[in-house]
Amino acid sequence: MLDALRHRVPQWLRRTRAHASNFAWARQWQAVRAAATPWMKQEYEAARARLRGAPRPGVVIDRDALDRWVRNAAPPGVPFEAVVLPGGELRARFPDGPMERRSQHLLGKLRMTHRAIPSESVLVIALFSDVAADYFIETMGADVASGVNGAYGDGTALSDAASSIPVVLKEIATAAGLGTIGKNALFFSRRFGFNCKLSAVFLGAPVSRYDATPKNTDWKLPDCATCNLCVEACPVGAFDDYVIKKVESCDRLIASDYFGPRRDHMCRACITRCPVSNDVLKLRRREGAPQRAFWDNEAQLSLVADLFMYRPSFWVWMLQRFYYGADMPGRSSDRKKGFAEALSSSVSTATSDRTRDGWRLLAKKQR
Repeated sequence: MLDALRHRVPQWLRRTRAHASNFAWARQWQAVRAAATPWMKQEYEAARARLRGAPRPGVVIDRDALDRWVRNAAPPGVPFEAVVLPGGELRARFPDGPMERRSQHLLGKLRMTHRAIPSESVLVIALFSDVAADYFIETMGADVASGVNGAYGDGTALSDAASSIPVVLKEIATAAGLGTIGKNALFFSRRFGFNCKLSAVFLGAPVSRYDATPKNTDWKLPDCATCNLCVEACPVGAFDDYVIKKVESCDRLIASDYFGPRRDHMCRACITRCPVSNDVLKLRRREGAPQRAFWDNEAQLSLVADLFMYRPSFWVWMLQRFYYGADMPGRSSDRKKGFAEALSSSVSTATSDRTRDGWRLLAKKQR
């Protein structure tokens, strides 16, 4: 019966009534929005300051103090490189490098745009990748931001881990002139090669002294043009021509290594095969850079990093060690001397069955 009555109403009348109801609802919504605009704008500005940093008019951050905070936050004995650039000049660099922004492997972050850096200044840090570098680079940016906020007010500085700015650190570091992008779609530092971790601190005020803005920085590593070793070394063929194309295959391999017997944080097949990165690593070691444990014993890297970061996967690692029956290096000597001494002694006496694929084979034998 309702259908019959509905069909008797002319179509033009039904449309008119629908438009009238929508118009009335829109007018009511406009009135509500106009009444709520004053206090909503204040809440929006406060939320934006908490998430993206608050602009500080009339405040100028002292560069010497900023460098001191960076040095104090860096792990002892680990080399690093830090540059400070204006946000406007950094945004102007991004139209020069369209290739890297098409990379699909962004770990859940949005693609970088020239509008994604709203801060007045940006501090970019490249830390030499030693043991537990993931932990140190996160705390390093947070410590620098804490020092700036303590001196110039809360919200003046935010680290990339605490902000909501959808940034890709390898693109910011490339635009800042710290390095380029390799064919494996990873950041290549001019000083550390692929052996580095990146962090950024967004500053809501200008800095008294900026670094020179790079003018002619290549977005691609020139040595990759005639080399294809990293592409051939990838066990799943995940990337090609500076772009990771098989994201699921790469993530699946990393996840299997992360929760598997090897307990790696990454595959690193493309990094270890790069001749340019290996040459840079040898040069840094001649200059006194610390020996990284994961080149000799990757299980020790995972152990140290998880102990520092208190990751839940550490207990998964412990269960796997007991399940496979593998003896943890340094376990017997932990009671007699400190953990750091036991760890260093176990790393120095590491054998071939504790390195890379040998660790996986040893676990399979003891299962």
